[in-house]
Amino acid sequence: MDSQRTQNIRAVSARINSFHSSIYFSQTVGAEYAKYGLEPGVEGNMAARSAPLGRVNPGVVSAAYYNYSPNFVADMLPRLWETVTPEQMVQARFDAVSAFMAELFGDRDDIALLTEAATQMTETLAPVLAAMDFAGRTLAAATADVIGGHQATTAFEKMWDVATVAREFRGDGHVASLVTAGVPGIDALMLDVATGAGFRPRAAQKTRGYTDEEWQTAQTRLAEAGLITVDKDDRGFDLPTITEAGRDLKEQVEVLTDGTVAAAWSVLDDETIESLLSPSRDLLRVIAKSGAFPSNIFARPEKKAG
Repeated sequence: MDSQRTQNIRAVSARINSFHSSIYFSQTVGAEYAKYGLEPGVEGNMAARSAPLGRVNPGVVSAAYYNYSPNFVADMLPRLWETVTPEQMVQARFDAVSAFMAELFGDRDDIALLTEAATQMTETLAPVLAAMDFAGRTLAAATADVIGGHQATTAFEKMWDVATVAREFRGDGHVASLVTAGVPGIDALMLDVATGAGFRPRAAQKTRGYTDEEWQTAQTRLAEAGLITVDKDDRGFDLPTITEAGRDLKEQVEVLTDGTVAAAWSVLDDETIESLLSPSRDLLRVIAKSGAFPSNIFARPEKKAG
């Protein structure tokens, strides 16, 4: 990381990502998806996130998601669209976000301060979104299209809309960077797991749909390449740990990813970017303390607050 500016953009982007993804393990969100006949968790989340793409072939979704098992997506997605339409799921996700944000922020004593923080984030990031070139960013472009037609009613819903577009924009750039660096999706997932700051190994494997054989093959490949070591956790499951070589590879990918978003962020000066650190931290602390990132899924939930 070659500058304080880049470090600050990464920090804000990570918190934006957490703000977006805070809905994924919410019972309130799952209940909204269940109204359409979907199982809370992986089913509902896959339908909701891919819905802006429309009723596309599973290969399009697995390519966009990148670190999900293509076989898993190919098996699940057609079944989902037999139960609910993409158009219904676009609205269902907005309804779910509205319910989740009301539950999270609705009756807090510090609601005025948090509303101000969300408003500052939304207004400050607006020029960044306006400067985004979505060419080559399929999921981000589709997501921006549906969010562009959404009339959010609260500061927190508006913040989620902005965070989601920004998250998918950097995410598509990150996928391109992984492809450039020659890192397959399952390897990228396992390297993240191996940092000890993201998914627990079994949760990552299950939610992304990899078989034991696929997971073991990738783990062996990365260990032989010197990118991870493998020990056992307290339950006897394999526990990958990233090596310095693995961290170097991840940093190479992040540098490439930084380049894919630099033009959009160039509309903000260094001081303005730095001004986003405090409000983003305040919002994420509330979300992290709410249990939005369960400890049985994430190794260090507190890291989601940046």
